[in-house]
Amino acid sequence: MQIPLSITKILKLEFEKLLLSKKWLQLLLDGQFYEFEKLLHAGVGSLYDVICKHLIEFISETDEFIDIQKALAKELGLRQLIERFATIQLRTGTKVKYRSLYAKKKPTDYQGASRHLSHELWNASKSSSPMYMSIICLLSVLCPSFELSKNLLRYMGIHANYDRVRSLALALSEECMKDRAGNQLAVGESLKGKRVLIGIDGGRTRTRVAKDKQADKRKQSFDTPWREPKLFVITIIDENGKVNKVSLPIYDCSFGDVQTLKLLASYLEKLKIWEAANVQIVADGATWIWNKLPPLLVELGVDSSNIIETLDHYHAMEHLHDLKVYLDEGQRQKVFSQLKEALWEGDIEQMKSLLKKNISGVNLAEFTPYQYFENNKNRIDYQALKIDNRPCGSGVIESGIRRIVNLRFKGPSSFWYPENVEKLILMRCIALSGRWEIMMQNLNRKKN
Repeated sequence: MQIPLSITKILKLEFEKLLLSKKWLQLLLDGQFYEFEKLLHAGVGSLYDVICKHLIEFISETDEFIDIQKALAKELGLRQLIERFATIQLRTGTKVKYRSLYAKKKPTDYQGASRHLSHELWNASKSSSPMYMSIICLLSVLCPSFELSKNLLRYMGIHANYDRVRSLALALSEECMKDRAGNQLAVGESLKGKRVLIGIDGGRTRTRVAKDKQADKRKQSFDTPWREPKLFVITIIDENGKVNKVSLPIYDCSFGDVQTLKLLASYLEKLKIWEAANVQIVADGATWIWNKLPPLLVELGVDSSNIIETLDHYHAMEHLHDLKVYLDEGQRQKVFSQLKEALWEGDIEQMKSLLKKNISGVNLAEFTPYQYFENNKNRIDYQALKIDNRPCGSGVIESGIRRIVNLRFKGPSSFWYPENVEKLILMRCIALSGRWEIMMQNLNRKKN
């Protein structure tokens, strides 16, 4: 379908008006480049609005558009169609009103976002264009608060208010939660032949739970318990043991050990983890990780000989420092250096020998500070890892905890509804891993 000549002429006039503004030329002559850019950007935004408005109003009056809506209504089980005005908010935040078909009757199990057929056709959840919703949600999870994201949007020339920002951010995150693994991954993405690194660690966020849910919302009192979102990362390491910068990492999190592993498994299954060259697990001493993750990998088809378990070296050194205070003061530094060397070489027998000699009457079987190393003795051969060009630390997941969870969801006096925080952490995971465009394309592809 071609754009009618009448609309073409209108758009041409608007474009010429934009280009022939003498004010811009004078600003350049006066050295006011900041004002020049600001006005030009506003002008381009206005031109965008004009183009969208005319094209949407034109298409909404065509028989072809009406027929497409009727066919979609039949597919969705929507009945008793009437013509009604609908509104869509564009990328700039400007609202356009146009004619659309509306269903007065819907099935009891209807899962659509709207009964306006044009909204369903265009994936315009909450009367928002997909691009507007995308920008709103992206900034809301990247900025420290919804309020700051609203201010930044206005600076960029995008109309928004606090309630709209929060509402759209939660709506997009809710949509993404329906298939969080499928929405993050590119079409055909796999780990075949890759050296895979999986890291898991826990963050901290404070939640907001009403003490009396039946009370008036204005008078409700709340508990604010701390919760631990368990974040994981799936990434690829190169032959030098460095994180592959070309391949995008995958982050996600959930609350609870079982839920986190189940979520991780959904990603690994889609990525065909059994085809990976090998899989390295890097984590701290949390027993639930070591007890459950390796068997999960085997269950998914990974050969046990291709699973490498690594205790994070930084955490190991922290526990080694806990042992230091038990050593004789006169020999403390010397023995501690020997313990560090034995730890680096993964020589658990040498560590036991040094501790027996230098801590009088110690029973290592009951010596709690040492049991950490005994329980992880197969995960501490750091020298061998270095020779094989593999990481010895969990820096990639520790960094993820700080950037994804702490900087947005662990602020002072920051309390989150439990039903919202996991969704928003997911969206921040997607944003900071560079997978936002993949996610948006996947969501819109599924709608169409």
